Amino acid sequence: MERPFRDARPGRPFDKTQGRGRNARPRHERPPAKPHATSWEKSAGWYDRIIGERGSELYRTVVIPSALDMLRPARGERVLDLGCGQGVFSRALADAGAQVTGVDASRTLVTTARKYPSRTPVRYLERDAAHLGDLGPFDALSAILCLQNMEHLPEVCAACARVLRPGGRMVWVLNHPCFRIPRQSSWGHEEERKIQYRRLDAYASPMSIPIVMHPGKAESETTISFHRSLHDLCAAAFSAGLVLAGLRELVSDKQSEPGPRARAENRARAEFPLFLALLWERRA
Repeated sequence: MERPFRDARPGRPFDKTQGRGRNARPRHERPPAKPHATSWEKSAGWYDRIIGERGSELYRTVVIPSALDMLRPARGERVLDLGCGQGVFSRALADAGAQVTGVDASRTLVTTARKYPSRTPVRYLERDAAHLGDLGPFDALSAILCLQNMEHLPEVCAACARVLRPGGRMVWVLNHPCFRIPRQSSWGHEEERKIQYRRLDAYASPMSIPIVMHPGKAESETTISFHRSLHDLCAAAFSAGLVLAGLRELVSDKQSEPGPRARAENRARAEFPLFLALLWERRA
């Protein structure tokens, strides 16, 4: 499912997860996860109020067009949309002519997706992305802004490879793992050089980072953001027999209002990508 973010003025966090929650802990310190432990079921209502039927502005102007252009779904192809949430990308795939199945671990979000109108029917199922069962085969798969919320990525990749036909393809879009790490990345401004810069405090280590969903609210539930390096992301896909066939780094299309830092902010947006998009193929 799409996770909320905002393209703030550089110098502030890009997304609502930045600088909140408890200190990040290495994954090996966390207890074993239960099935659906990372489902957004408890936050489904709040999430739907933020994202809604069409997704955020950046989702509509940057994420969807880029993902569709990389995946290039053909009319009549069978496509599986992982972590579909309210079905924003599922409906975009269906509008492109694909026969779409959307899956999400949250029952409430799946129910919400079914309620939103779609010009072309979409099948929505409550399903863990690591346990796709008898679904498939599919010509293509998509995972849009959801992988950072899935704990067992190697198992997810293996499940995807099993339901993807030989020669099929899969597109990922995720928060850029080099520049958007909750609690470990932030903006800074150097007045002397009139530049915005991106600060990184950690990158190579896998991290599970609790995110407070309602800051300031007593007993707010949390979700988990799993940070992985490029090496770890690719290793999970390679181990499932997937081959990297394409890569794009997606920048924001926003522009700052006129002001003393506008030029530096706009330059920073163009230099530091918001998202990473990867295209995979299953070996024939």
